Amino acid sequence: MDLQRGRRGTEGRGGVRVLWPYVREHRRLLGAAVVLSMAAGGLSLVQPVLVGRIITAVGDGAPLDGLVWALVGLLAVGAVLGTVEYYLLQRTAESVVLTARTELISHLLRLPMSEYRSRHVGDLVSRVASDTTLLRAALTDGLVEPLGGILVLVGSLIAMMLLDPVLAVVTVLVVAIVVAASLQVTRRLRALTFETQSRLGDLTGDLNQTLSAISVVRATGATDRAQARLGDRVRSAFDAGIRAARSGAAIQPLRQITGHASLLVVLGVGGYRVATGHLTVAELVTFILFMLLFMGPVNTAFTAVQSVAAALGALQRITDIQQISAEDATDTIRHRQLPAPSQAPMLRFDRVRFEYRPDQLVLDSVSFAVVRGSRTAIVGLSGAGKSTILALVERFYEVDDGRIDVAGADITDLPRSVLRSHLGYVEQNAPAVSGTVRDNLTLAAPAVTDEQCWTALATVNLRDRVATEAEGLNTQIGEHGIRLSGGERQRLAIARALLARPPLLLLDEPTSSLDSRNEEIFQTALEAIAPDQTVVIVAHRLATVKNADQIIVLDQGKVRAVGTHNELLGTSELYRELAHHQLIGTPN
Repeated sequence: MDLQRGRRGTEGRGGVRVLWPYVREHRRLLGAAVVLSMAAGGLSLVQPVLVGRIITAVGDGAPLDGLVWALVGLLAVGAVLGTVEYYLLQRTAESVVLTARTELISHLLRLPMSEYRSRHVGDLVSRVASDTTLLRAALTDGLVEPLGGILVLVGSLIAMMLLDPVLAVVTVLVVAIVVAASLQVTRRLRALTFETQSRLGDLTGDLNQTLSAISVVRATGATDRAQARLGDRVRSAFDAGIRAARSGAAIQPLRQITGHASLLVVLGVGGYRVATGHLTVAELVTFILFMLLFMGPVNTAFTAVQSVAAALGALQRITDIQQISAEDATDTIRHRQLPAPSQAPMLRFDRVRFEYRPDQLVLDSVSFAVVRGSRTAIVGLSGAGKSTILALVERFYEVDDGRIDVAGADITDLPRSVLRSHLGYVEQNAPAVSGTVRDNLTLAAPAVTDEQCWTALATVNLRDRVATEAEGLNTQIGEHGIRLSGGERQRLAIARALLARPPLLLLDEPTSSLDSRNEEIFQTALEAIAPDQTVVIVAHRLATVKNADQIIVLDQGKVRAVGTHNELLGTSELYRELAHHQLIGTPN
């Protein structure tokens, strides 16, 4: 289902119409619920007539059996219709929430990487879990019930006009005055709901970040400060919720006033008209029953306004995300696959310039080439732009100027999925995906066998560690891989990349969490990589880079030198400094 097209059509409009893209797919079930609601409403319109006839028959001493059984039958059929309508409505509402959540999750997973840098993950989660829930209330209370009540509203109004036009006009005037007042109250509810949901998103985001770093919080004695900060978030959400509740609460007495005032007016004016002979008692009772039917849709309208206003406030937060273009939305694809192997470098940067924001230049006219099948290391001080180079190859961000080629093709001419299928990427912090060891190993290569998984684990010295677990490859590693040490997560990430056997392997500080023994094992694994695989590795340990075919020295976003270890020791003062400080002793 493509909701994006539907939302663009409603962009800039207000009101209930913005909900249509969410219910369009379920319009048949929704239509059936409306029909059943109207059918039940039509039956309810017959009931006051039967009651009036029963009263008249009692007064005349006529038999009641047929009328009573007809009334009982109408009540029974109405109850059945109402039950079926309720089920269809709830089923449709759950389906709408399912559709909204599914599409929102799909879109969240495809946002540009810059969005994740500027937003709390917890707030994004809140939009999926909390904001979409309000769509359910909008559908059940805000759309179908009012539509089904139209027949009852119109039918009962016509019946009241036929019974006594004067009394009907008085009733409608009372209702109209109170409804007008309620509309003024509900205007702020949408904005207040948006504010409440935003505060809840802030709370969820902050709590998510705090719990993710709970060991740091505990170790630094910051538990009380974290509690105080989260408490402020809770109170902020509470205050916003109270403001929304205050606005919503004002609707409740107005609803009661409408019913009570209408009944009192009808009893007073109706009693007078019975006394003056304009109405019979049976007609007054019938009128009151029709008035009660008339008030049903009116009361439903109060609930509908409240539910829809709240849903539109939450929907604004959902559409704020949906209107962000997906990562590949602006791609201009010229090649569906990487070119066949040729003499072109496997990777080439040509005068690449990149900045995360206008005042933060990261790479400045960076140029270099990586020969196919070679090992290239990138070194430099912290903040030199090393990790950014790998992120740009992955197209997590777009260059501001210059060009990046992979296998002779401009990476912007390729679908991201095709580009990334030829890349293996191990991040510096080696994040693990919640799930099993197998889940993590097969992310990039879902078709690999268990034997291949065990082999990859052995390559990075993790086989024995996993084999000690009763579940083996099915061992749960916990959220963010919490059951593994930092070094084990790092090695698991390396094994995952090696399993996929990509033509171009990008490694960002792969040994940062490894001890000397495991670093040696990693070096052996790196040397065993197939000759046709190209490796680009960001590293700060000399042992990792000194055997590279090429070393690129970065400083303040510029390439300062390129060469082998021995060449750079003689030609680059910066590299000599780096080598000296990253070794125990003096470099040879």
